[in-house]
Amino acid sequence: MRILRIYVDDPESIRGLLGPDLQIVSVRCVEEVLHAVQLSIRAFKRGTNHARSLGGEILLRLAGTAQISEAIKKVGLSRGLNYAILLGDVELPPELKVVDPERCNENEAELKESFERMALVEVI
Repeated sequence: MRILRIYVDDPESIRGLLGPDLQIVSVRCVEEVLHAVQLSIRAFKRGTNHARSLGGEILLRLAGTAQISEAIKKVGLSRGLNYAILLGDVELPPELKVVDPERCNENEAELKESFERMALVEVI
């Protein structure tokens, strides 16, 4: 699995690239993605996942909801900076532009709130 920070000019032109091996999310920082990935993998191991795919479960965790349509609206692919999550042995499609990673500049309280929201999906 790899997580890359990317820039998306036109979300509609790349929406068709999404699938079981590629998820793209629009969140503030990579730490959120890493935490959601950890929670999602653990949910699949325990059999407590809400989504059928790991990529879907990551979306649910990041959004803090059990509804996939709501998760897509909140944290799905959008114009601007996103994170591509490559699940398995796949390459990033050439249409996507990788940008330099950036350290999360969220304060600890906001990041903690984000992590807590992700964990609440467990009990929804």
